[in-house]
Amino acid sequence: MFWKWICLLLLLFLLFVMPYQASPAYIASDEVDPYNTYQWNRDSAQSGSRRPDTGSWYEWWYYKVIDPATSEAFLFTYGVINPWDVQGGRSFLQFGSFGEMSFYQQNFPLSDFSAQYDKVRVDISNNRATDRFISGEVTDKNGRRIRWNLEFEKDWAFNAMGWGLQVAGISGIYWYPAQASAYASGWIEIDKRRIYLERAPSYQDRNWGRTFPKWWAWLVSNHFDGSPGTVLAAGGGKPKIFNSFYWLTGLCVGLRHKEREYIFRSTDGHRVKFDIHWGRWELTAENNKGERIEISASAPSDKFLLLPFQTPQGSLFYDYEALLGNIQVKLYKRTAFIKGWKKIAEVSTSAGGIEWGSPDPIPPQSLEFQFDSHLDPNL
Repeated sequence: MFWKWICLLLLLFLLFVMPYQASPAYIASDEVDPYNTYQWNRDSAQSGSRRPDTGSWYEWWYYKVIDPATSEAFLFTYGVINPWDVQGGRSFLQFGSFGEMSFYQQNFPLSDFSAQYDKVRVDISNNRATDRFISGEVTDKNGRRIRWNLEFEKDWAFNAMGWGLQVAGISGIYWYPAQASAYASGWIEIDKRRIYLERAPSYQDRNWGRTFPKWWAWLVSNHFDGSPGTVLAAGGGKPKIFNSFYWLTGLCVGLRHKEREYIFRSTDGHRVKFDIHWGRWELTAENNKGERIEISASAPSDKFLLLPFQTPQGSLFYDYEALLGNIQVKLYKRTAFIKGWKKIAEVSTSAGGIEWGSPDPIPPQSLEFQFDSHLDPNL
């Protein structure tokens, strides 16, 4: 236990004492967001070193979009695993349709993958992703061709990890909602059916690191009923610290409402409490500005899609995701004139992204049972 306390002291030093330059919550549309670019081997490559990082590594760019006209939801992922390992590493492309409840992944050799350090651009064979545009094509098990071509209009970015994002190697996984809110226009084609989108609510984030967490959770939406411009991005879990042990648990919340930002981050010492059940998520957070947020989310079992992610160590991480879940958000402000908290906003959506992931598989035939059972996030 002694060495864990040493690591904790080092972590506190890095987060709260060591000088850093914070990245802004919002990245101007004409600037390159450095955390949305390629992260693997970044320091060595930019210093001119020819010795690549050969440690375990994963990295991906994730996009989602919801068609308000039909309430159909889609996801797209461009990723790479162990980019230094010519024999065992690979790149991959994923597509999910929540209308069909279908998910497809196509693997590619590392020779088909490239990504940039100075701009947001990922190429996997003939498939491409940037912060402004994605295109791709996969073929499902029945031989259907699925294609997409979408352009993005940036709206809001949220630095979910706070100070921890500035220091590489603390966490086994980094999560960065580079476009917690965006708008997509273009088309998605499934077999012979083409869906056209015009400024549809969309989202893009980044994940990278060396190890997957013991569990993770995620709640997002930028399509709240009767509240245009409101955006929620919340997530976290129990990551591996210094690539050695699972110890600290953290959840971070970002809310933009009526052009104001409300930030609640474990890494900033804010109080974040949560009670997560499979099929229901409850979260309460308070920051040092006298602000409080309460989030309640749920979705029926048939709304969740299984996304199996392969870890760089070769095991599977089972991610259950819904993009059409129910999320209710209540916002409070502490006041000296009224004892306790005064509610200043309440918004809800049925187009919320809800996610739970862990290394433990949940058999599809027992989903209903699992939804009713409590999963202790501190285990």
